[in-house]
Amino acid sequence: MRKAILILVMAVSAIYFFSSCERESSADVNQDRIFVLYELVYDKTNDMTYARSTFFFGSITGTRLELADGSSVSFNETQLGFQEALAYYETQMTGYVNTGEFSWTDLDGNKFVNTPIVHEIDFPATLDTIVKGQAYELSWVGDSLTTNEQVYAFVNGTAENDEIHVYQTTQYATKLFITAAQTEKLTVGTNTIFMRRRLDLDPQEATSAGATCSGIYETLTVNIEVKE
Repeated sequence: MRKAILILVMAVSAIYFFSSCERESSADVNQDRIFVLYELVYDKTNDMTYARSTFFFGSITGTRLELADGSSVSFNETQLGFQEALAYYETQMTGYVNTGEFSWTDLDGNKFVNTPIVHEIDFPATLDTIVKGQAYELSWVGDSLTTNEQVYAFVNGTAENDEIHVYQTTQYATKLFITAAQTEKLTVGTNTIFMRRRLDLDPQEATSAGATCSGIYETLTVNIEVKE
């Protein structure tokens, strides 16, 4: 299951950033073959929450769909607007919104309601210094991981291609680990780090093609020191 979740996350990232976002009208496909990705994303840097819905034909790797007249999607009764560049629907809210109700009505009049949950995460008040070439343990402030939940940390240095990504998917975990081989790649001095926590829930209501309902929390980017 965890392997499948990681594949899903990687697929979503690839689709968002590397696809040409070709799309069709939802009127051109069987409504029961529409897969939906619901995402509630809190960005602490900007203190903004984004409710997003992306529609695909068949599966998350299928062609993106633009909803035809007569079909609509909302979050907490606010209609989501279509974002042309990446072909998804979105509304924005100030502050931290940790849950809410997505509602999509298809062209056959069927209504699907799904509720994501966002779990908060943060850094401890003081971060220990990373010693280059030694393993590093990073505990987070927040609840332990639940089923189908992951935490990622992204460390970026000052040199070109000087970055590492680590993740934790183990249920009940409360910390991340950076291996000695990974810390060896970092530049001595001030680096930056941020974390992203993601909970993928099974849909409460969906077509036969399915859906994923995700809550995402992204921390501030903070400095972390690396020494020899």
